[in-house]
Amino acid sequence: MLRLTISVKNLKEIADLLNTVVTEAKFKIDQTGISVKVVDPAHVAMVSIDVPKEAFVEYQIDGEEEISIDVERMKSVIRLANSGDQVTLTKEKEKLKFEINNISKSIALLDNNTVMTPRVPVISSDNYVVVSKSEFERGLRAAEDVSDSIRLTLGPDEFKARSSSDSEESEMILTKDMLKELKCSAPIKSSYPLEYLLKLVKSLTSSDEIKLSFKDDYPLNIEFMFGQSKGGAENQAKGSFLLAPRMEQ
Repeated sequence: MLRLTISVKNLKEIADLLNTVVTEAKFKIDQTGISVKVVDPAHVAMVSIDVPKEAFVEYQIDGEEEISIDVERMKSVIRLANSGDQVTLTKEKEKLKFEINNISKSIALLDNNTVMTPRVPVISSDNYVVVSKSEFERGLRAAEDVSDSIRLTLGPDEFKARSSSDSEESEMILTKDMLKELKCSAPIKSSYPLEYLLKLVKSLTSSDEIKLSFKDDYPLNIEFMFGQSKGGAENQAKGSFLLAPRMEQ
């Protein structure tokens, strides 16, 4: 038996996060919650999400389940709901049934053998910054029409996000007193594709802050918490976003 009830806001944010890199995803469901890992076809970006059972209004499962879903079809069902609604998901043979108020709709599950779950590489750095999500998003939006990449620079006293082209330039500078946390002993810098970062921050509608870790010309690891749950912040959903660096000449 699989029966889960969750707020539409939480489910939409999960779907939007996954949809930043893929259109299909395999969910692992057990007694503690749901986990899902996806990588884009070009292997440039990866999203990993863990949603504890406390994030659900109702959580019933016998043993463990793996279900593969067309994320875009799931989003089309979610659009039928109002922002304050709850949605109940029930597995019925090879379909997933959605119940929203007086509407029910089922979508076919995908073959688990056709949907890959990537192995998450160990990406670690002692250098990191915790920044307001809205501030970071403003810096990315400023760069949106300048270039398709953005250079992040971190030093002991400030964090910068800069983008430039032959005709334009944008730069966001956040000093240490404007940041939640900063740990960096010597300046580091690395460039990343802007499109992926913009998609991520736009999908993080309930996160106040994010943690960015990187090194010189090294993958970027963004960690975040999102959604609402029973029992406070310690039971929130958690996620990470890995992004390969853009090597510049």
